[in-house]
Amino acid sequence: MADAQYLLSALGVLALLAHKYRAFRQAPPERRAAVLPICLACVTAAPAFLLLAPVVGVNVDRLTGVPNLSVVLAYGFGVGFVAANQAMLLYWRHPPARAWRTTRRVLVACGLVLAAMVVLFALGAPGEEHHGDFPAAFADTPYLAELLVLYHVTYLVGMLNVVRLCWRWADETPPDQPWLRRGLRLNAVGVLIGSAYAVMVLVAVIGSWFDARLDGWCVAAPRTLTLAVPVVVVGASIAAWGPRLSAFTERVARAREAVGDYVRLRPLWRELRAVDPAMRHVPATLRERFDPEHRLFWRVIEINDWLHQLRAGRDPAVADAVGRRAAELRLAEDEVWAVTEAAQIKAALVARARGAAADDDGPADQDGPLQAKHAFASERTRLVVVARAFAGPVVAAALADADRTDAVTRR
Repeated sequence: MADAQYLLSALGVLALLAHKYRAFRQAPPERRAAVLPICLACVTAAPAFLLLAPVVGVNVDRLTGVPNLSVVLAYGFGVGFVAANQAMLLYWRHPPARAWRTTRRVLVACGLVLAAMVVLFALGAPGEEHHGDFPAAFADTPYLAELLVLYHVTYLVGMLNVVRLCWRWADETPPDQPWLRRGLRLNAVGVLIGSAYAVMVLVAVIGSWFDARLDGWCVAAPRTLTLAVPVVVVGASIAAWGPRLSAFTERVARAREAVGDYVRLRPLWRELRAVDPAMRHVPATLRERFDPEHRLFWRVIEINDWLHQLRAGRDPAVADAVGRRAAELRLAEDEVWAVTEAAQIKAALVARARGAAADDDGPADQDGPLQAKHAFASERTRLVVVARAFAGPVVAAALADADRTDAVTRR
């Protein structure tokens, strides 16, 4: 299980390295200095995770004949990771000249830490292999205890500084760069999770000096780093692919709205289909068959074509019946217009089914108060409003009233 966690984390870091290296190649020369440190951070993190995997680290120790060498090498890459992260943020935030001045001081400090770690490891000369529990095994050993404290304090201080800078600069990110702001905050959260590793080891090591046995913390601590990797990888890359995620979300929302309108238009479309079934559009491609917006487009076209053939005229009895029902129900102006249009269409369909001649006065007025109030309302919106009214109870009741009135008149 430990091997799988560390190897998967190394693969995740290598995937981020491939992404950032591509960005480095495509960036103009003046921007490459800002991309290079994150590539170096990946170059240091990937070997560290590989060496932490027992299947790799133990075999490295056996191959070299130096017990626990893989652990110290992983620590060395960890110090390099700290330095690369500091440089990354400095180059993101400041001009290259200013960033380099501060980066030099960071490199000197990390170089001194690395040199001290090498000396302490050589003086401690651990003779037994303890790849999986190095901190627990040597927490009380001279020189090696100092090595553990030096490395984990360096790692913790460096990572907490990354968290501080990422969070502060996220607050200062321009409003037009929301994905960069999210990336900085995600990176801060991921690094903070990874910092728990150093805290756990330091507590366990220092606790052992006071007879507190926290060996399990030392074994479990490195695995917290694997929890941080997905968050950091997403945070470091989301500024590049995040806008595409927004576009995808918008497309999904449009498709969902198209499906909803497609279904709402179905009652009206189903009734009008009898006007001329041959005018139905047959999808010619898979896109036409499965794309909701494309299918909605053709549904609107078909309904309009059938309405044009139906040539629904104005029946005064229907209009009067709708007016009475609207007054009883206190319908709004837009609702009255929609119910009137739907009732006139349904009355024309009934008359057509009975064999009555089409009214040649032209199609019904499709503007009315709805268009006056919503000057830019689309044809799709207009038909959806009419379709809702078409399937509603008000239209059915108004037509029944109109039929009764007509029957009384004929008597």
